[in-house]
Amino acid sequence: MPNVSRLGEALTGFASDKNGNVAMMFGLIMVMMVALGGFAIDYSRASSAEVQLNSTADSVALAAVSVSGNPNLNQPNQAQAQAMFQAAAANIPGVTLTNVSLTSTPGVSGLSVTVNYTATIDTFFANFIGIPTLSLGGSASSARKLPAYVDFYLLLDNSPSMGLAATPTDISNMQALTPDSCAFACHQHSFDGSGNIIGDNLNDYYHLAKNNNITTRIDVLRSASQSLTTTAKGSETISNQFRMAIYTFSDTFQTIAGLSSDLSTVAANANAIDLAYAYYDQRDAQTSFDTALSYINTIMPDPGDGSNSSAPQEFLFFVTDGVEDEPAGNGSGGGDQADKPSSYQPPNTQPNLGNLLAGNVNSKRLITTINPSLCTAIKARGIKIAVLYTTYLPVTVNAFYNQWVAPISSSIPTQLQYCATPGFYFEVNPSQGIGDAMTKMFEQALSVARLTK
Repeated sequence: MPNVSRLGEALTGFASDKNGNVAMMFGLIMVMMVALGGFAIDYSRASSAEVQLNSTADSVALAAVSVSGNPNLNQPNQAQAQAMFQAAAANIPGVTLTNVSLTSTPGVSGLSVTVNYTATIDTFFANFIGIPTLSLGGSASSARKLPAYVDFYLLLDNSPSMGLAATPTDISNMQALTPDSCAFACHQHSFDGSGNIIGDNLNDYYHLAKNNNITTRIDVLRSASQSLTTTAKGSETISNQFRMAIYTFSDTFQTIAGLSSDLSTVAANANAIDLAYAYYDQRDAQTSFDTALSYINTIMPDPGDGSNSSAPQEFLFFVTDGVEDEPAGNGSGGGDQADKPSSYQPPNTQPNLGNLLAGNVNSKRLITTINPSLCTAIKARGIKIAVLYTTYLPVTVNAFYNQWVAPISSSIPTQLQYCATPGFYFEVNPSQGIGDAMTKMFEQALSVARLTK
């Protein structure tokens, strides 16, 4: 606030002077009353000027840490702060800046800034009693947390069950088109007499769905993954803040997009997300969590604290219908070599499960829920897992479902919740928005991806 101590000294001196008569005393009192009224005007001007300068201090402090003014939270520029104050002071009559200082405190978690200033303002009335100027001063502080660098790994189930028609309308339309009322768009190769691939089977249910504009869950997952990259790109507050990689799995593992900060390229590569082919012998056993989670754990490096691009935090987005249908015993994800695209690796890593675990359909096939210890191994490294469960709908008219899947159906979401990092389990049924759910997963990830050091 403006300094009024010198006015008090003048009034005290006047009161202690006992010389003069009443008339003179009255006259002097009137002069002092006028001077006091004039000083009130000077004080009001000074207060108004200080309000304007305080507003400038606020603006300087905010600009020093703002996303637009300082996107990468670099050390603020002292000269720019002084220039802003000089420009503001020039518009206030009688104000002279005496000092402007900007103190910044950078840290691993962000940047805090304090602006201090001092100034004087010329007086008019107070000048008659020996107070030519009033002192002004103020400060403002602002801070912004540094946004974290984060790597996102998408692990997406593309096993044949993801060929289920996506909505009730799609399911009805698909069943109406298939002679066996099947709602799954099974993807098949065409083969020669020796079982060698000679092309796509254009008469399979996968192409039937495509030709009739029926949307399947894998179509929705592809679109949702592309939208997620767009959302991530639009959410960046510093350059190359996010990187993303996309993988699909069935009983094998496929790289769709390697880890990259070029999210536009990742989105373009995501167009390759597609349904896994069924095998020549139609043996199924094409969903291996053991293979997928064990292998991706070798791909993801140890996470950092997110304070810089070399030490990003890490999230695994795991999207699945939750039922493991795995080769066992002498079975292998390598299967028929003709069925194994060169980009698929590795073959199934659990060849000896047969006759060891409950749920074996036969010596080469195991139906079960996810083993949460696969996720525990990843979470123990500091990597957070977000799980999106695309509900495995009951197919009670199917004898295989009733015998092998129905007994474990109530455990599917429970085991997936154990897999997820607390607060990162999401569930949608096929008629709900997979895209919306993946966006919520991303938003939840950002809400906890904050630097705390």
